[in-house]
Amino acid sequence: MQSKEDIINDILSDIPTSTTVQVDLPSECKAYNIDPSDIITLRPMTFDDEKSLVGSSGEDPVNLLLEKCLTGIKVMDLLPMDKLYLIMKLREISYGDEYETVLICDHCKAENPTTVKLSTLNVNPVPDEFTDPITVFLPTIKREAKVKMPRVRDEKFLSDTETSLNQIWRFVQEIDGHTDKSIVAAVVDKLPLVDIKTILKAFDTDYGLDTKVKLQCGSCGGVSIIDLPITSNFFGVS
Repeated sequence: MQSKEDIINDILSDIPTSTTVQVDLPSECKAYNIDPSDIITLRPMTFDDEKSLVGSSGEDPVNLLLEKCLTGIKVMDLLPMDKLYLIMKLREISYGDEYETVLICDHCKAENPTTVKLSTLNVNPVPDEFTDPITVFLPTIKREAKVKMPRVRDEKFLSDTETSLNQIWRFVQEIDGHTDKSIVAAVVDKLPLVDIKTILKAFDTDYGLDTKVKLQCGSCGGVSIIDLPITSNFFGVS
């Protein structure tokens, strides 16, 4: 007579045994203290994982999902470009390549039901010379600064515009050779806007997954380039 565990295993016997995929991050791991040859893998979500989205409290549900499904690197260490790529890849391998959404025409504001193939989104990897931190020249004060890119662990400092502006100093590792955070923070507060924009520009890169899609409106025929909307059902079947 079969045990309960044997019965359960028999019912689930047709589930593929190897569904984990190896992923190549847009950053090519150049910003991480890991061996570039190390393998980073992602497994599809299970129903139990999806339920954790509903039950999560006080924790970013997407980060929680990635922690469950990602191996080879810590989620909190990820650059935003790599996190976005992994979010899309997790959706693709869990629910399929096609993502059904609604795109709003820029011209007439009509709603256009659209199916996007996630695997066709363009990925722009970082160049060979990419480094983190990035050295920038502040043109007004004529000093160099080293600026580090935010990580997932820094998301709380970037939650809104006011918070982000107050926390810029956290991402400046060095100004004119000085690394003391009290000095850095005091200098940042006194920087002219041109130099602040130079620092912010270091964060604003075109690397990673391009989530812009082309829409030809079914109502007015106008063509729009629209950011793929990530709605509440992105990681759900309903």
